[in-house]
Amino acid sequence: SLILWILVRKLDIVGLHMYMDDFFGWDFAENLVFFHGQWRPPRQVQLLLFWDAIRCPYEDLKQDAGSCLKIIGFLIDINAGTISITDDSITELLSCIRIFLNHPSRKPPLRDWLRLCGHINWALNVLPWGRPALSELYSKISDKTGMRSGVPINVAVREGLSWFVDILPQSIGVRLVGDGLWKDAEADMVLWCDVSPIG
Repeated sequence: SLILWILVRKLDIVGLHMYMDDFFGWDFAENLVFFHGQWRPPRQVQLLLFWDAIRCPYEDLKQDAGSCLKIIGFLIDINAGTISITDDSITELLSCIRIFLNHPSRKPPLRDWLRLCGHINWALNVLPWGRPALSELYSKISDKTGMRSGVPINVAVREGLSWFVDILPQSIGVRLVGDGLWKDAEADMVLWCDVSPIG
């Protein structure tokens, strides 16, 4: 927070914020300067110049700017006002569920149940109405403790996961605003941050 104070109060970087160890902010879309081989918002360049001055390492690949950013696996589209996940992430999750449901013994070990619950729970950040799919899973494993012990897949779990597989591809995404797309001329700002699309 001392660094943020220096950046905002002493270096006059307007609109700069911090979440954990990630800095983010906004700038006007038409304001771009060429820095490290690409066009970037000038306020982001100010931040990167500060990192250079204090010899704080950063990766250029992780310095994203634009109206659609991938942040911790979620696609944030500022213009559409939506948060979603990539098609590849959806395909991977569907594959994990199908593999789980088709386990050869029909009794996957508890650790597989917990992994699947975690994977689905992550997707529920952008598909909150899919929560019923997890209810039966958690109910089934609530009193289990042996991570390698097989837990039978019952009808309720199979139906819940099958329902989730059916709704997932067409239902993903959370809308943050109700007006839909804005015209470029109506935009007040473009947000940017120093998160990585690659992890």
